Amino acid sequence: MPLHHYIEQYFQQHPESRSKGISIENSPLEKRPKIFKVEDSNVKTAPQIPIRIYTPSEEKNYPLLIFFHGGDLLQGNLETHDVSCRLISTLSGYKVIAVDYQNTSAQFSDSYLVTKSIVEHAEEYKGKSIDIAIGGASIGANLAAAIVLKSIKTGDFKLSKQILYYPITDINNQIKGSEYQSRELYNAKYGLDISNAENLSLYNENEETDYISPIKTSKKYLTKMPKTLVFTAEYDPLCDEGELYAQRLKEAGVEVRLVRFDGNIHGFMQSFPGSPDYMRGYDITTEFLNSD
Repeated sequence: MPLHHYIEQYFQQHPESRSKGISIENSPLEKRPKIFKVEDSNVKTAPQIPIRIYTPSEEKNYPLLIFFHGGDLLQGNLETHDVSCRLISTLSGYKVIAVDYQNTSAQFSDSYLVTKSIVEHAEEYKGKSIDIAIGGASIGANLAAAIVLKSIKTGDFKLSKQILYYPITDINNQIKGSEYQSRELYNAKYGLDISNAENLSLYNENEETDYISPIKTSKKYLTKMPKTLVFTAEYDPLCDEGELYAQRLKEAGVEVRLVRFDGNIHGFMQSFPGSPDYMRGYDITTEFLNSD
């Protein structure tokens, strides 16, 4: 379907955003979604990694969602995804713990340690240790998928669900002639330029290939993946690889819900608040998190 009119209008007003991306500017604190409690903290095993904890109500025990922001490892942070985490927490009833991973070669190992610590000390967060989900957006979804994979390989811990918003699942910078047609069709035209995607592997230079590019995971590990929600967007260069990863999970017997948002672009869960797809995405997320 055609690009949503409000997105086309935005690009007409901000043509540089087609390749540079849409700037995410949060509303003033007092205008953000209300939530019972938000607190900044860290975990004992990786005190240099900030986390932000979103508590939806005064209930004693909550299911937990560990969330990794997007932003190509360079632009994203706790603030760019603050509204998202507030919405997920208040709508789903989950306590959300957002991780502000560092832009270094240790970002994957650090993120894994943070996740492991949160799972092992779930009771300290008033969380239900048997109901801990993980999720992320864009490169954060890449991290989330890799963390799940490593937890399966090592047996360190178990996660109940994973949420992947427009994930990058194959870190390489091939565009022309790529096996993913969406890269060639849409790169640098609708708010995302992945020409430097291969450079992201430098942040994981000592890690196994399938941690860097989850789509290359062997079937014997895919079969052990938790229930998964994948969002893709029609005009996102990453659309095809996200959908292929979802397909590989389904073929491995994993329960997967794949939702393509036609007429939309990469980052729509942070951009254009109030649009139909924006709220639909959070409604689907809530339904998924609260499903058996």
